[in-house]
Amino acid sequence: MAIDKYEIVIDCEIHTQLLTKTKAFCACENRYGGMPNTRVCPVCLGLPGAMPRISKGYVELGAVAGLALNCNIAHFTKFDRKHYFYPDLTKGYQITQYDIPLCTDGHVDLPLSHFPKDEQIGGAKHRPNNFKGENIR
Repeated sequence: MAIDKYEIVIDCEIHTQLLTKTKAFCACENRYGGMPNTRVCPVCLGLPGAMPRISKGYVELGAVAGLALNCNIAHFTKFDRKHYFYPDLTKGYQITQYDIPLCTDGHVDLPLSHFPKDEQIGGAKHRPNNFKGENIR
């Protein structure tokens, strides 16, 4: 079976901490330190009836990251709650963009595609003379 028949596709789920003034789903200040329980609200605590609302800054920075990764940016997006009962998940749910994410179908161009295969790392020019193809991953 020739490896040239296959296309390598690598998916990434990227998490990052954004330097915004407010938290992602409420208007509380996004900063470490301070007196305990001074930068929390009913939404942060996951109290019943408290509805999260996405911060404008997060959407804008997410779209910028999507553009940098050559993504399609959605004109409409939505968030869902996934409920779990894990000891380390104090709210009992996670907020996700399962159905309609803000950014989709991005890609990163790697410079390897600009060089002939024998010039790429692992190509014929970079192999030792006694290379027989064992232990290729």
